[in-house]
Amino acid sequence: MTIFVILLIYKFIKGTFEYEKVTRFELIIIPVYSAIMMVLSLENVRSLTAAGLTIILLILGASIGFLQASKTQIKDTNKLDSHQRPILKVKRNWPYLVGWLVSFAIGISVEVFYGAHINATEISHELFEEVLKDLSTIAFFRSHNAWFIWVLNVATSFTYGACLMVRYPKIREAVRRKK
Repeated sequence: MTIFVILLIYKFIKGTFEYEKVTRFELIIIPVYSAIMMVLSLENVRSLTAAGLTIILLILGASIGFLQASKTQIKDTNKLDSHQRPILKVKRNWPYLVGWLVSFAIGISVEVFYGAHINATEISHELFEEVLKDLSTIAFFRSHNAWFIWVLNVATSFTYGACLMVRYPKIREAVRRKK
């Protein structure tokens, strides 16, 4: 199991420094799905502490999203897909990885704030699950996250995608709906 976890982490880190195709899934579907899940999970959370924490997490998440998009590089392949959209590739680089680690640490910190007692084994298990969700669509949609993870995910993924679409307008063409 340990070797499998190490291989997954290696694949995730390596993928951060390689060009990957820009997809609607990453830039549109994940933020929209996360927003829906955030709203649904916040229905059951009704405390002043949770409301304040939600605002703080949205601000932190937006800041992390800006950081993650800051050094992202886009490469135009000068090719079109079957729907006549440009095929672009993105390389996320160090700031993306740092932002991901900060988001992970914030999630663990909020769990501790709410009284969870977390040891090294649980942290490594959480790390494995988060890396798996980042690498696998099935794992992402099957995950059962706490409300604060959805809040953080909405803020980071939406801001990251919005920054890329503003900075590189051709990305909007690459992720638009089929004609």
